[in-house]
Amino acid sequence: MFLRFMILGLLAYLFLVLIYSSIKRKGKGSATDPSQGESMVLDPHCKSYVPKNEAYQSHGHYFCSEECAQAYAAQQV
Repeated sequence: MFLRFMILGLLAYLFLVLIYSSIKRKGKGSATDPSQGESMVLDPHCKSYVPKNEAYQSHGHYFCSEECAQAYAAQQV
């Protein structure tokens, strides 16, 4: 009887490990994985991070929008 519970417990443990590794494998390359993601740049005006390929570049800096670039330029004058 005890042996059945041990075997059942071991099978349940192996099943959970397989599910966990499957979920973890699917997550590889996602946006939360910095080794697979694109580079981010800091907007000096609103202090938010933006993907570099989506950022607006002006005055030697990257911005989240044209409005932030204009507001930053107005502060610098």
